[in-house]
Amino acid sequence: MTEKAEKNNALIKIEHISLFYGKVQALDDVSLDFPTGKMICLIGPDGVGKSTLLSLVTGAHALQEGGNLTVMGGDMRDKAHRDKICPNIAYMPQGLGKNLYFTLTVEENMRFFAGLFGYTYEETTKKIEHLTKSTGLYKFLDRPAGKLSGGMKQKLGLCCSLIRDPDILVLDEPTTGVDPLARRQFWDLIDNIRVKLPNMTVIVATAYMDEASRFDWIVAMNDGKILATGTLNEILARTNCDNLDAAFIQLLPEEARTGHKEIVVPPMDKSTANEIAIEAKNLTKRFGDFTAVDHVNFTIPRGEIFGFLGSNGCGKSTTMRMLTGLLAVTEGESRIFGKILNPNDMASRLELGYMTQNFSLYNDLTVKENLMLCARLYRLNPEQAEKSVNAIMERFSLKEIEDSMTEGLPMGIKQRLSLAAAVVHSPKILILDEPTSGVDPIMRDSFWELIIDLSRNDKTTIFVTTHFMNEAARCDRISLMHAGKSLICDAPDEIVKKMGTDTLEEAFIKCIQDADPDSAKEDEFSYETEKE
Repeated sequence: MTEKAEKNNALIKIEHISLFYGKVQALDDVSLDFPTGKMICLIGPDGVGKSTLLSLVTGAHALQEGGNLTVMGGDMRDKAHRDKICPNIAYMPQGLGKNLYFTLTVEENMRFFAGLFGYTYEETTKKIEHLTKSTGLYKFLDRPAGKLSGGMKQKLGLCCSLIRDPDILVLDEPTTGVDPLARRQFWDLIDNIRVKLPNMTVIVATAYMDEASRFDWIVAMNDGKILATGTLNEILARTNCDNLDAAFIQLLPEEARTGHKEIVVPPMDKSTANEIAIEAKNLTKRFGDFTAVDHVNFTIPRGEIFGFLGSNGCGKSTTMRMLTGLLAVTEGESRIFGKILNPNDMASRLELGYMTQNFSLYNDLTVKENLMLCARLYRLNPEQAEKSVNAIMERFSLKEIEDSMTEGLPMGIKQRLSLAAAVVHSPKILILDEPTSGVDPIMRDSFWELIIDLSRNDKTTIFVTTHFMNEAARCDRISLMHAGKSLICDAPDEIVKKMGTDTLEEAFIKCIQDADPDSAKEDEFSYETEKE
């Protein structure tokens, strides 16, 4: 579609919109037209204004002075117009299950949303059957939403948004933290829905660049501004790149990409191959009758970058908590440098550094104060703590902001600070739980430069979980889990060869589907089936 055609067919028209949160500018003079009946994707890391833009479009956030916003032919400053059109806009906010009531069951959540729009009991029953069969949730109608896996929460959130047939469907990072198989099923479901509702406009914000191939039109954002718009092919041609990650980097201002280079992972030092840092032997964890981790085995030598991948709810986090001593083992054992890990043995736990998925430092402390606190918690004396903190700030390029309050830091800097806090005591083992979620490609690459440096130069053993397949490909070996079991453990290239696929993502999906054929059947019921 040409730019002129897009403007003439604009469902949403944004003209010179800016928005501030206090002194922080979230949107900076944004002008943009959204075409009708298209799959539209906003790409960019956390904090660049995607969610703010979507909240304005859906009427969830008030406009500030200046600029104009027209949605479905009317002014969004007009309350009467908002009241008229907002029931035709379905909005799924960012975060796993943020539009759900966790104490209600799958069916109860959907009936609640249907009731908001005046559907009868019979109409609602029919819609629930259609939507839950198309998402694989039908057999979980009686399960509380809080007990669903991350991927299932997102599917239920989508069902609740689609309980009516909206003209505009807005999804704010719906697949963040969701495994590749669940992501693929989620987008297949959207494709099926669009067969029934071909005129529905779908607007999605995402940090996963590899999802963009499914979209008709892409909007690249950074720092509250629009970097580029167009089809995937148009953006790739404009930047002379063969993938969107690289294209996004090229679209950034020159100062933002100064010094960026392609990540290269040097070969692992074989001299430490016989020194086993982590060993899981028949590692098992049960919660009542439920087995979360089922006799998992692996050995990780010192200095290896070991990727831990798996479907949502497969037991990755439970395994990590057992490895760090935060959770007692039901059966089997976890060893750290040959010694069985006892949750009450602080000496062994001090060998570990642990970076959680969510930012867990103190926003009301400065960068240096946070690091000093962590150093003291890791039992470094004041002199050791001061020396270690200064060294780590230099190494991680944090020295210039040591007196800055943590709350106002960009996401990428917060992630780097979290990593610094995890290694301030020079641990021999570093455990990272999805450390780069929501971070732009440049920040992800700079973060991985630090990980590689710790592994290759300090011989730190890295145990990392991720849903980014390009990051998994950088690991020396990866273990793939599903339903509490380890399905395969090998170098990424070897796994691709064994599974007979072209990419690691395809190997991931095939491995799970071979082990659990029912996982491939979740989305077999489609709207086409319903119409027939």
